[in-house]
Amino acid sequence: MDRNSWMYGNRYIDPRFAIGMVSFLKAAQEDRVKKGNETISCPCMECKTFTEFKDIKQIEYHLLRNGFMFNYTCWSKHGESLASSSTTSINLDDNYIEENNASHISDDSDNLSECNDIINEGNDNLNDMCNDLETNACDNEQEKLQEIVADAEKSLYVGCKKFSKLSAMLRLFKLKTHYSWSDKSFTCMLELLHDMLPKDNELPISIYQSKKLMRPMELEVERIHACPNDCMLYRNQFEKAHTCITCGESRYKCKNENDKYDDDVTKSGPPAKLLWHFLIIPRLKRLFANPKESKLLHWHFDERKDDGKLRHVADSPH
Repeated sequence: MDRNSWMYGNRYIDPRFAIGMVSFLKAAQEDRVKKGNETISCPCMECKTFTEFKDIKQIEYHLLRNGFMFNYTCWSKHGESLASSSTTSINLDDNYIEENNASHISDDSDNLSECNDIINEGNDNLNDMCNDLETNACDNEQEKLQEIVADAEKSLYVGCKKFSKLSAMLRLFKLKTHYSWSDKSFTCMLELLHDMLPKDNELPISIYQSKKLMRPMELEVERIHACPNDCMLYRNQFEKAHTCITCGESRYKCKNENDKYDDDVTKSGPPAKLLWHFLIIPRLKRLFANPKESKLLHWHFDERKDDGKLRHVADSPH
């Protein structure tokens, strides 16, 4: 039986939810015993596996009150792999007694569970992302926006329905970031995947092409040269300075005192240290461009009750 039908239905009137929840609790208990842990992470809508409990009854109470967190049909944080969850169906009627007296779960390594988490989180809603970009795009960015919309609609190869050119690269970049792959290894993997896929596929074959593909989605970042000893930033009145006004250290790598500095600081060599400044205004614009995110950002002002009672962390004077 599809877990979506009982995990995210009406848990107060659907008896399948209680039966399915029992199977989950026993699977989680079995996984705790196997791993030798003292606690179990709670997958309810409020905790989202970040809160752990020793008593399984507390997790049962949370699930009955809050329900399961979204997109958790594969119980990867509780010992299940994506393969076992997609090929195994639960007959709730026949296994009700068994699920209340015995436990069974497939044994998977932490690495497989971690990888499955990335796969589950990779269901990117590209339509919403493109809409957000369109809201924030200036007139001179419309051409780039049209390119990224076209890549979001273009199949990875002829006949591919699961991945578009853009969604495939987003998923691969998520893996690259999570596992700290080098640019060289990532390029080698792209070349190999390109050869494995059908002929005339749309997968980029270099890190440069990949970054160029997703560049319109990037948010603005300001790179500021800094003193290697963290004394100062080379900005405002010190933008063209070559040495630190406090410690006298050179602004550049491998720059000796006898070396001559160029008036153009970009030609004097690479900086010894860089500060990456992520501008807040473009990020707020991107957040407010999405109606769902915008509503959440306004919640504290528009919907939160202010009657002197503590209902939320924001109600505290501290």
